[in-house]
Amino acid sequence: MTAHAHDIRLKIIDLDRSSVSRRLTAIMLAQDRRTQPDYQRPWVPQWSVLHNHNIRALDEAEDHVRRHEWAAIVISKGLESDLRRALLNGSVEYSPSSAMTALVSTGRNPIPVSRYIQPALDAMAQYAANEYARIQIVKLQTNTDPLLSTTSINQANRQALLTPIWYTDVDVSPFSFGIAPIAPLFAVFVSLGCTLATQVLLKLSSVELYDIINHHHLAIALHLLMLLWSTILGLFSTLAFLAFRGPQYNAMRLGLPINAARFFAIMFTFDAAILASSQWIFFWITVLPPDLIPLALITLMTPSSASSTVSLDLIPGGLRWIAAIPAHNSAMLFRTITSGAYSQVGTNVGILVGEIVFMFIVNMVIIMVRQDWLLSGYVDAAGWYRKSIFYKAPPRYVVCSENEVELETDSLSLATTHTINILDDSETPEGIQYTLYGR
Repeated sequence: MTAHAHDIRLKIIDLDRSSVSRRLTAIMLAQDRRTQPDYQRPWVPQWSVLHNHNIRALDEAEDHVRRHEWAAIVISKGLESDLRRALLNGSVEYSPSSAMTALVSTGRNPIPVSRYIQPALDAMAQYAANEYARIQIVKLQTNTDPLLSTTSINQANRQALLTPIWYTDVDVSPFSFGIAPIAPLFAVFVSLGCTLATQVLLKLSSVELYDIINHHHLAIALHLLMLLWSTILGLFSTLAFLAFRGPQYNAMRLGLPINAARFFAIMFTFDAAILASSQWIFFWITVLPPDLIPLALITLMTPSSASSTVSLDLIPGGLRWIAAIPAHNSAMLFRTITSGAYSQVGTNVGILVGEIVFMFIVNMVIIMVRQDWLLSGYVDAAGWYRKSIFYKAPPRYVVCSENEVELETDSLSLATTHTINILDDSETPEGIQYTLYGR
């Protein structure tokens, strides 16, 4: 992640559009240009100015950052006029911390925010404030600034003179409760652990049904069982989140309040991710022999853990296919529901539903294929292939003899006697004889 932290873009939003705000912007952009060529510090995000925006107030800037950005420094509207009055009249109240606001969206992904974005945000805001104060003192001494040329040191507000600029931190999408970074990942992993035994049981118990149930009906029944089990696990995961989110969740505004709508939205998120992952596991359990099933779990668990905790902005382009993994989309939905940040609901829900439908079709086909393999003796009931040393051939019924005899009766004129052997690789043949009667 560290090698790609510089791909993150943080914004500067100028609401004042004055000479003071332009100077602050120039200071921050100059500092950004000095740090970016330093490849010994790849964890430093880049900065840029948000141009051509219609943002006129701080609350509009907060909404923009919540929906689209990682973080931004907002230069407050009216900064130059407030600073001028404070420099000219010491009795005027002036608050340096209202000059800039450092907005951060923790709900987009708390891990990169804590490791890279919040430190970079504080460092840039502090540097800009200290550098502006230094430049102002130099210009006051040299009398080269029109804003300071008429200022009397004795009459100026001391804070406006020595510390003209400071900032206030605001988290526009709080996502700071204790289990926030791992809540969706933990819910999916624990649920898949509960699902694994069920999947194996479905594989083994369905063998006896292949001869008596249409494979389409069997596939639908198995998916209905997976849907029911995923719904139960999703409900348990949602209740677990409510239980372990911490007692300060509402008191300290660590996330959005959980009402009925958000409760069921979180439950749907967990249900969809568990069902899509269960279908993936069912496919591989159905196809693979028992000794390769752990490989299928690794191919699911490893990218799932990475995609649900790491931001796509911090991984190489060749690995961004993990955006299609159910765990990634459920994690994004969970963060959006509980914090309101970076809403991609349409994309996330579309991917989850599309994967569920696609895997339903694939599993319909694979159940039919396994039915054919099993009845032809290519695999056994446990899933071992014929060439495996663990393969146990299923019983095969072979007609060994057929004899016709004439019967002296008015109602029956012919009888056929068949002898059938039950063949098994581990047992001696056992004969069964039966007779068919016909006219």
